[in-house]
Amino acid sequence: MSTHLLPVRLYQILEEHSDPERPLSMGELRRLLRLEYGLTCDRRTVYGALDTLRQAGFDIPEFQDSGAGYYLLSRRLEPSEVRLLLDCAAAFPGMGERQYQDLKEKLLRGLSRSQRQSCRPLSLPAVYRGMNREVLLAVEVLEEAIAAGRQVSFQYMEYGMDKKLHPRRERPYQVHPYGLCFANGNYYLICRYLGYDNLSHYRVDRIQSPVLTQEPVEALPPGLDLSRYVRERVYQISGKSIQAVLHCESSLLSDILDRFGLDTMLRDNGDGTFDAVVAAEPEGLKFWAIQYLERCEILRPQRLRQELAQMLLEGWELYRSSSMPLAEHQSMVGET
Repeated sequence: MSTHLLPVRLYQILEEHSDPERPLSMGELRRLLRLEYGLTCDRRTVYGALDTLRQAGFDIPEFQDSGAGYYLLSRRLEPSEVRLLLDCAAAFPGMGERQYQDLKEKLLRGLSRSQRQSCRPLSLPAVYRGMNREVLLAVEVLEEAIAAGRQVSFQYMEYGMDKKLHPRRERPYQVHPYGLCFANGNYYLICRYLGYDNLSHYRVDRIQSPVLTQEPVEALPPGLDLSRYVRERVYQISGKSIQAVLHCESSLLSDILDRFGLDTMLRDNGDGTFDAVVAAEPEGLKFWAIQYLERCEILRPQRLRQELAQMLLEGWELYRSSSMPLAEHQSMVGET
């Protein structure tokens, strides 16, 4: 084999077999070059290939600097970064099992053999993964449409009682796409219908057969900041944001700041509670407050407070007077 490929092969060996905990000596480099690529090289030739890699920008220490051997000081992605990305992908149920495994293989490929063995990300059982096998294709098409400023059409799917995805309607949706965001465990397309000012949201894992059209995207309405819009939606529910005052126990402070941001106005009441002024879409804020029903109270606006009270009252009535006999409940549980 031609020694013109020596720097490339040397880099592949360092990427696969070396890391700061397992540097390779000159003898090990020469042995692996011979075993894996059939290249027999003297020390001077290998030194020259290492210098070529350094000149090309690869961070490889001199032997006298490390005192142990040769390895890649930095990689395109460090093990902690690969682990973070894999955990995020594993926690995204919209991605099919095969797509997840393909992505996992690509990300792990940039680590050394020993680093791959120690990187064991969480993996959801296949039963919890989405049915849409086109999710990554949808992301590519939607990103292309957003970058090109062109409208996009697609079928939007929903589950039926047969536990399979079916089109929500026969006619495809056609929208002005503006961005993609990840919220509450799902990936959303933020878009708008022609002639409407309000934005809409569609789960990307429910989008099938996306197609770029030749029609241009209309600009966002004046004064609408997309990043702020996303931040103020507790859940991806369309609607205008409002200012609300929440009365919370002190144990909720981290949750409030995580959800609504560090610029949230706070007032310490000195009694183990605090008040927070938040900007959020009202329907989503009601659902969020219900999670912390015993520790969070909506003080203002009064209308939102009354709507939540009515929702809780109706829920109490529903659970207090269940219409299905206990025996029938037990039968359904037994069937599943």
